[in-house]
Amino acid sequence: MPSATSVATIGAGTMGHGIAFAAAAGGCPVSLFDVDDASLEEARAKIRATAAAVADSGAYEFETVSELTDRIEYVTALEDAVDGADLVIEAVPEDREIKLATFERIDRHVDDDTVVATNTSSLPLDDLVEPITAPERFCGMHWFHPPHIVPVVEVVYGDATTADTIDTASQFLREIGKDPVVVERDVPGFIANRIQSAMAREAWALLEAGVASPADIDRAIKGTFGFRLPLLGAFEKGDHSGLDIHHTVLEELLPEIDRSTSPPPVLSDLVEEGRYGAKTGRGVYDWRDADLERISEERDRLLLEQLEVYRAARGPPSTDRA
Repeated sequence: MPSATSVATIGAGTMGHGIAFAAAAGGCPVSLFDVDDASLEEARAKIRATAAAVADSGAYEFETVSELTDRIEYVTALEDAVDGADLVIEAVPEDREIKLATFERIDRHVDDDTVVATNTSSLPLDDLVEPITAPERFCGMHWFHPPHIVPVVEVVYGDATTADTIDTASQFLREIGKDPVVVERDVPGFIANRIQSAMAREAWALLEAGVASPADIDRAIKGTFGFRLPLLGAFEKGDHSGLDIHHTVLEELLPEIDRSTSPPPVLSDLVEEGRYGAKTGRGVYDWRDADLERISEERDRLLLEQLEVYRAARGPPSTDRA
């Protein structure tokens, strides 16, 4: 099976520098590109801080900060970043025109057999592939935040993507300790975001209807089905509970579940007020007096503990499935 031994990450923002960290933490040399030195210096500082925070966790293939940072090259010339790369991962802003312009530049400089992947979470792959000379080596590679911890990455077929391309992307992910999930059809939102959005729609509908407070809704999610999710996916849970019971529950509840095709007023009102969440100080919750850096560090510490639970439970059920 083909494998990527050299990786270029295009874009040093929240996802880009996290993807570079994940690749380097898995032992792979990485070139991290952005358009200016200031963006790269900010990424460098964040990567060093993250490495220092997790170096002793045992979850990564490095023991010291310098061991990890030595694997990452920071460059402002895109042609230098992609030169000789087996895999290029685009992680620029979620804007179709920006991505198309980026892929046009990438395509001018990559080798003929380089796999090019997009980290888009919402744009159809076939809307982005036009600048790629060999569309068969183009695929989706959808990471989740924080990318250095969340284990699953969705690997997505476009209309022209070959199995070899998917194999190369998937093998790279496995080699750096990730768990690739292959998406056979390019549908909006792929798998996880579609399911997550369906849950979010109902959560906001419950808040809009005054069924419970935001804190109680969040606690219900985290302490019930959310608590089981590292061990039991939707179909595994159905089999454990009994599909007859599962069928009956769906018959009763589906007619009552929210079917809105637009965000609920309670969410729209928050956005119109500029209450975007932690980044603006207020969202559903009030973050103005919160130590966000400490909260993020604690989040990552707990997610690393949860990662061990996921890894211990990873794998399909041992029983045959129809």
